[in-house]
Amino acid sequence: MKMLGREWLARAFAWIIACVALFNTLFFVLRTANPVIRSDDWYSLDVFVRKAMEGSLGFADFFTRRYVDDHAQPLLKLVQLIEWRWFDLDYSIGAIVGVIAAAVCALILYRVVTTADEGNPVDAHRFVAWVTLTAVLLSLNSADIWAWPLVALGYVTLVPVLLFMWVVWHAWRSHRYLLLVAGTLVLCVVADDVALITVVSTVVALLFLAWRGPAQPRHSIGKMIAVMVVCTVLVRVAYAFAPLLDGTPAASLATRLAALYGDLRKGDGWQWVSVPFSLSVASTNPFEQLPAQAWDIVQMLLATCLLVAHGAFWWRALHGRHNLPTFMAMCLMLFAYGLLAGIILVRVSLFGSSYLGEDRYVEFYQFNLVALLLMWAGTRMLAPSTPAWRRWVTLRIPMLGCTALLLLQIPLTHAAWQQRRYGLPYYARMATQVAQLAGDATQTKDCLPELVVCHWPLARRRAVLLLLSQHRLNVLSPKVQARHVFLPRVNGPLESPASAAASEVVP
Repeated sequence: MKMLGREWLARAFAWIIACVALFNTLFFVLRTANPVIRSDDWYSLDVFVRKAMEGSLGFADFFTRRYVDDHAQPLLKLVQLIEWRWFDLDYSIGAIVGVIAAAVCALILYRVVTTADEGNPVDAHRFVAWVTLTAVLLSLNSADIWAWPLVALGYVTLVPVLLFMWVVWHAWRSHRYLLLVAGTLVLCVVADDVALITVVSTVVALLFLAWRGPAQPRHSIGKMIAVMVVCTVLVRVAYAFAPLLDGTPAASLATRLAALYGDLRKGDGWQWVSVPFSLSVASTNPFEQLPAQAWDIVQMLLATCLLVAHGAFWWRALHGRHNLPTFMAMCLMLFAYGLLAGIILVRVSLFGSSYLGEDRYVEFYQFNLVALLLMWAGTRMLAPSTPAWRRWVTLRIPMLGCTALLLLQIPLTHAAWQQRRYGLPYYARMATQVAQLAGDATQTKDCLPELVVCHWPLARRRAVLLLLSQHRLNVLSPKVQARHVFLPRVNGPLESPASAAASEVVP
């Protein structure tokens, strides 16, 4: 059917806004992403990149974990190899890869949203839904997502997650399972524990389809679930043999639940909902003239509105007809719930409910908005005789919400660029301390928190700093310094292997 003028305008509008959002985020990353080695990067340099330098890196090293609750993240380790091999360990490259991965996710979801189904052709509201979820994926809502490359790389894992959900849908429709086997195995290998959350979420979504569908598709769904479970178990068994550097047992489930129960008794339970919901829309107050107390009220209203939207989401999941967008919406919403449950169980139980406010978790919280928009995109067109109240609930209120989300990106972007003024001097200070440590590994006074190497035993600290010095990597690389003008120029002599060996070892 030939596209009408309104649909053509909606498509053009969506692509223009999506390209602007991509350019804005990519430009922000190029100017702002932190290239300095920090936090977990020190660990990766010590136990992973070092082996690549020595020529002893093996396949199993991509699945090495530091401790029981750690993530293997083989895809991210592959990016680290690229950063070392061609960019002298410039970690800002990871943020660029993250932007590209987020754009790929948006393209995947474009194909999902624009897939017509029987009796429900592609109309203008689908393009509005897609451009809004694209703006969410590329949002500068939390500048720390893009300024910290390791967090931005989280979108790399989302690509196989979305592809797997799509493969599951087509396996259900075609009753062919070979691609499902391959997709499940690939997902479980490259995504570690995120794959487990993805598979569980998808199985639950399939059970929704079985409940709503006829008997024959239910039999097909049973086979699909069996295939996914078997493939997942096989990969998890293989992961059990992956190297574990520190076998210290993690806190037991009973201990974690007891801690969470204590938080509930203190009245923190509402934060487990309100904080993720409100931060998914705006993690900081982007309106300079809005008082802090007024912003607290706004956040409470945002959380309440999203709570209502989630209720409508599941009502639609239970009572509406399903298509590709609505199926993936259910999968993604359950996936978002699973990620949140993991944060609460592993982090909140240890650090308290305030830990939910960590900027890097906004990346995960935003998936609930993507799921809501996908569900709306899959909503059937309303007949002209539809009551006005239903048109408001089904079409106009979501359209107003999309407009508000799109307009909100303007002050959020402005706030992120303002925050950049404070971030770059901090990165320069961090780089200066790294250079000073490379010159004298014993000078750990006033180390910034991100320089975890300062807390390592001196022998291990010297060894990893010598890697940077000898190979002129990261902030000691002239190429990295040339790419980032705010980094200090290090030209003086650094600690040599001989002087390091002759130095007194301080425990």
